[in-house]
Amino acid sequence: MLDKELTEFLEAGLAIHIGTRNARLEPNGCRVTAVRVENQGREVVAYVPSAATPAVFDDLRENGQAALSFARPIDERAVQVKGVFIDVRDAEPGEQGFVVSQWEGFLRQLDIVGIPGRATATWKVWPCRAVRIRVTAMFSSTPGPDAGAVLT
Repeated sequence: MLDKELTEFLEAGLAIHIGTRNARLEPNGCRVTAVRVENQGREVVAYVPSAATPAVFDDLRENGQAALSFARPIDERAVQVKGVFIDVRDAEPGEQGFVVSQWEGFLRQLDIVGIPGRATATWKVWPCRAVRIRVTAMFSSTPGPDAGAVLT
């Protein structure tokens, strides 16, 4: 579902947010440290800091739906990926390098747009929980006339 170009974009180190909702459809969300595209673009693994809002993990189990928002700070390109929750596990120590590499890519972009490292120095990025999501839809969220367009 996710092609090579979109996979490279999503794994480049972006501002990523996961949005969920509980059984009463009340929203929750939190920052995501990194994302890995798997299963030939049909699934994504979102690395959510373990210290994140516990309600997000509860929502995934209750409601089973998630939306991941990706934004590249240097040019405002943005994509939203919607999907269905598959499972969650503790991220393994061998995944830390991948997660930190994406996070550092995001921090480099923040530096380019004028946000200094001290603004994000206290954000916890590890340990993480790995949330697997089956992709069901993708949309352009980049500001402009194509915002909301379905991506194939």
